[in-house]
Parts: sequence; structure tokens; C-alpha cells
Amino acid sequence: MGPAADTGRRIATGRRGHLGTAGGTTVLEHDLLATSWTWAGDESVRDRVHAVGSAGFAGLSLSLDDLHEVRATTGFAELRRMLDGAGIVWVQLGPLDRWWTCASRTQDEDADRGVVLEAAATLSAWQVVVRADTSLPGASPATMADDWVALADQAEAVGAQIVLEPEPWSNLPTIERAARFVAAAGHPNGGLLLDAMHALRGGSTLASIRQGVAPGVLAAVELSDGLLHTPSGMTLAEESRTARYLPGAGAWDLPGLVRTVRELGFDEPWGVEVRTPAHRAMPVRDALRTAVAATRAVLDAADAFGAPAAPAMPSTPAPTSAVDFEP
Repeated sequence: MGPAADTGRRIATGRRGHLGTAGGTTVLEHDLLATSWTWAGDESVRDRVHAVGSAGFAGLSLSLDDLHEVRATTGFAELRRMLDGAGIVWVQLGPLDRWWTCASRTQDEDADRGVVLEAAATLSAWQVVVRADTSLPGASPATMADDWVALADQAEAVGAQIVLEPEPWSNLPTIERAARFVAAAGHPNGGLLLDAMHALRGGSTLASIRQGVAPGVLAAVELSDGLLHTPSGMTLAEESRTARYLPGAGAWDLPGLVRTVRELGFDEPWGVEVRTPAHRAMPVRDALRTAVAATRAVLDAADAFGAPAAPAMPSTPAPTSAVDFEP
């Protein structure tokens, strides 16, 4: 991970949450990051950033569209002040596409790269997300390694880390293959992003992730839930865009996934990506609060695994009350 800026940005240290209190009981609290789709809406960036912080998120991801809008209007310095006011300490940018040398790379994509690096410097960004090649037939991953190293150097110069997000329809279709690419490239400022939907729909299992991802490579995790199988008539890409359910609302073993990635050295912040018509139709503040509550329930379940069972309910008869004497 790149060096921390002097603005108070936190660096993940492998800690499992931090202690807080609720109703006099000590509980673990976890840093959550709202991905760009989770906090998307028609409101202004300022209003949505405030909603993200008010809902209980400690981080957010800014899309390229968001970055271009902010650059053309309020500016990145003002956005940093908005983030500070909302209590946002984890800032993720992207994803960048076609960051490798190829004939199809456009001037707009080169410009996107410049905007992302500019924003990373001003916003004290934690990470820059990059995609694998989704074109056909797709580049050989080996030909992308030098460009990966160059981009990692550029991101490190502005204090951010680059993370690769593999997708089932890309040239790095599984989390295990992407992990081998990152490890082979060998740059200490490059890491891997595990998206729950992409990993599980790519054919990975908790066992294969545990065995196929080297400890220390995993740098970011995004949680969402899904159905047991991709809905009939829907492609994987369409499911990814419209059927990412609230964590805990689907069929996947997300507490098990959380425990698995912790074994690989990752913990905090937990990305939350929800993309359904129902979520999008809700007022953004309500949608964000719902996403926080659902994700915290999943993390609580992961925290509770292996802990002593809760005390049994009392077995003594209930005291006599007026209810017992109703006619």
C-alpha cells in the first residue's frame, strides 16, 4: 500500500473492527465503504456525500462520472472538505479501463487516468480500482504486467494504491488467476479487489479462494448478495448490474467469505455494493441506512462464529399476571 498522506487517512492494519458500545454492551464496529452504485442518486454530490456519512459509512467510492462532474464544478479541494465534514476517511476511485498498452485505448481513457491521479492527490485517496480486459479476444495478461507496474508507480507518487478487480467476462476471469497476476507483477503498491459476486459467479469457492490467493495480495473486498443461480435469461454482466442484493438477503455464505478473507490478512473497510431496482427507487438516505444495517448484521455473524453460544432462555414458569385471570 502506498504511503499515507498527512490528512488523517487511515491505513488498513489487519485489525478486526474497533470497540464501541450499544446499550451498555461492548460491540465491534466495522468501517464500511459505499461503492459508487450504492450511493448513486439524482441528488447533488454534496447531499449524497452527507447522506453516506450520516448513514454510518466511513468510506466511499467515486466513479469517473463523479470525478469529472466535481472537477468541472466544485473542484477536488472542496470535495475533500465535504468528505471531512461527513467523516469519510476511506476514498476509493475508479474503475480505470484500458490502462495497458493497446491499439483500442483512446485519448479519453488517457484523460481519465490523468483525472483519477489528480483527484487521488487532492483527495488523499486510499485506492484506485482498475479493470481487467473485457474486450474479445482480450490481451494476454503477461503483456499487461509492465503497464501495471508503471501505473502502480504513478499511483504511489500520489499516495494511493492500485487494486485489480477481476470479472468473469474478462481476461482475468477468476480471483485466483488475478491473484497470480498481481503476485507475479510483484509491485508492493499493487493489490487485488475481491468482489463477492464476481468471485462466486466466476466459479470460486471459499476453499479455492483460501488456497489460491496469497496472503497480503488481497487489498479490498466488496460485499453483495445474490441468488443461488443467475436468473434465467440474464447474463452475468446483467446480473452484476441489476441483481446485487443487500448482504444477507440472498443465498451466499457471506459470513464465511468474511472469515476467509480475514484469514488472508484483509480486514477493513468492507465495501458494500447494492444494485437492484428496489434499492435505486428508495430515497438515498434510506437506501444507505438499510445497506449499513444489513452489512453490519453479516459482519456480526462472522464475528460471532466460534464464540460461546448465547445463554438459553429461562425455563422457570412466568410469574402470574392479570392476563392469567382474564375470562
